[in-house]
Amino acid sequence: MKDINNVLLNPVRMRIIQELAVKQSMTAAELCEKIGDVPRTTMYRHINLLLENNIVTVVSEQKIRGSLERTLALNIGEIVKHNTLENASQNAFAFLMNRYARFHNYFNGENPDPAQGKFFLNNTVLMADDTEFDQFLAELRDILIKYNFEFKNGRKARDISIISAPVEED
Repeated sequence: MKDINNVLLNPVRMRIIQELAVKQSMTAAELCEKIGDVPRTTMYRHINLLLENNIVTVVSEQKIRGSLERTLALNIGEIVKHNTLENASQNAFAFLMNRYARFHNYFNGENPDPAQGKFFLNNTVLMADDTEFDQFLAELRDILIKYNFEFKNGRKARDISIISAPVEED
C-alpha cells in the first residue's frame, strides 16, 4: 500500500474520486469517457491504484463482449479511516507539500507563463460567524459544482485548492 496522501493527491485520481463522489458509482469505461483528456491506459492505471489501496471498490462485474466490465464506487470507510484528528497535521502537511511541488515544477519547467496559465495566489480573511461561514461554504460548493464542466476540446483541467484555517490572534 502506498502513502495514502500520495494516492489521494494525484490530480487524475482526485478527478476520479470527484466523479465517483458525484455519481455514486460508474464503470471504468464511463470514467474514461467522462475524463476524456486522460489516455485510457493512464486512467486504468490510476483506477487500479485506487483499487489496490482500497479507496475505490468494485460493486459489480458484468461480462460484455468477452470483457469484464466493473462498476466502481468510493470506499468511504477507507477514506474516513485516514481522515482523523491524529492524521490531520500529516494530511495538511502532505497537501501543502503537494501544492508546493506543483508550483515548483511549474516554475522550473520549460517556459513558465503565469499569465497564460492563469496562475494566481490569493489570501483573504473573512469576518463571519459560523452560520455566515456555513452559507459561504455552501455557495462556494455550488459555484464549484456549477463550473465543473465535462471534458471537451478546448477545455483543460484547472487545479484549484481552497484552504480554510483559523487566524492566529497576535
